[in-house]
Amino acid sequence: MDQKIARRSFVVGSAAAAGILAAPAIRAQTPTTITFRFNDPEAPQMRAALDEFERANPTIKVNMQRISWADMQAQYLREAATGTAPDVVHISFVQPRSFGGGGALRALDDLIKRDGASLGAKGWDDFFARDLAEGADGKIYAVPWTTDTFTMMYNTEMFAQAGITAFPTSWDGLRAASRTVAQRTGKAGWGFPAGSCATPSIWFYINYFFWSNGPGWIDKAADGKYVMGVTPAQAQEALEYFKSYIDEGHNPRSNMSVCLWGAPELVEAMLSGNTAIASVPDTVAMEILAKWDQRNPGKKAPFATAPHPGGRNGSVTNFGGRMLGISPNARNVEQAWRLIRFLVTPEPTFTKHYTNYTPAQRSALTSRNWAPELAGYPRQLANSRSWGPYATGPVPIPFMWNAVGRAAGSVFIGEKTPAVAAAELHETIARELARTQR
Repeated sequence: MDQKIARRSFVVGSAAAAGILAAPAIRAQTPTTITFRFNDPEAPQMRAALDEFERANPTIKVNMQRISWADMQAQYLREAATGTAPDVVHISFVQPRSFGGGGALRALDDLIKRDGASLGAKGWDDFFARDLAEGADGKIYAVPWTTDTFTMMYNTEMFAQAGITAFPTSWDGLRAASRTVAQRTGKAGWGFPAGSCATPSIWFYINYFFWSNGPGWIDKAADGKYVMGVTPAQAQEALEYFKSYIDEGHNPRSNMSVCLWGAPELVEAMLSGNTAIASVPDTVAMEILAKWDQRNPGKKAPFATAPHPGGRNGSVTNFGGRMLGISPNARNVEQAWRLIRFLVTPEPTFTKHYTNYTPAQRSALTSRNWAPELAGYPRQLANSRSWGPYATGPVPIPFMWNAVGRAAGSVFIGEKTPAVAAAELHETIARELARTQR
């Protein structure tokens, strides 16, 4: 009996000791949970990428939160102000400067200094739009994640029907091709969205027109001051150019009710063969191709892509895209940074899961498996620029964006002449520059 008691005591004691010894190990394996706010539509694909990250990092669990791009800014800024923001946030190229300056992002300089050489495919210096990641204080507040730009997509069958053998490389040539398509096919040529809203597409097209021929709205002088680069006469020329498409009828007047580049009306017009040319980022081009394949199984899509027309500076468009940042209230900075490092590495995030997007890294342009119909995108990205002085200067991009949209809209509907609208627009931006420049 005593032996049994003694044996039982030994077993119990051993089990208790084992439990005490094992407890720290169990606690060490309990994952640290971080939150990741993701705004794009590809939630299932991103969840699959995060699952792969968790398998490679079993001590980290990622809670993916969802929100629309339309709501993300106001929501995130409220959360950052109250200390409840997600650890890793998905933001646009134009937001790090204002978010960082307002204290809504953690500076990443220490992390990039430590790990920049191994970041992404070929290190920090390989990333596009690094200037847009900086705040006014010169600190880095985000890592460029994906990039896109607008490229011309066109219907090869409609071009052949109109007798056009190659996509035009000049702005006058583009207008002539658009006009010829309308005359010979009875369909629209370049069907660009000409409507006004807070974020109208015409903002991009007018900037491309300026950049390919000369300066932009805001430039930086040799003395470091920001100056107006566009004159009223140049603004008038741009407004007259785009208005001519509507006046001549090869961009339907119905497109004055369409504001966004990916609007269903524009996608359907390309799919139905009612419009020959569109200017869209690669995600919209892929949407058009995917829907074509669904509706026409086994039939080759009649689409190709080419860079935007150019002027004396060549074809110049902008880097659009998304970045990843860490909130100022993140409690698990190292784990959040490890997630960012994983997500910006092309393999496996972009090769297996997030395949609709292009890494914001120069070396990744050639590594991506571009469909033949999308061959214009790497060519265009190689000739794109960041917003530069637009983003680093004192006049906020949204202010200029909205002002340009209102001016263009007033011209397209005939409310104002191009000369009047251009003069007023130039004065509006110049006055804001004078007010905000220190």
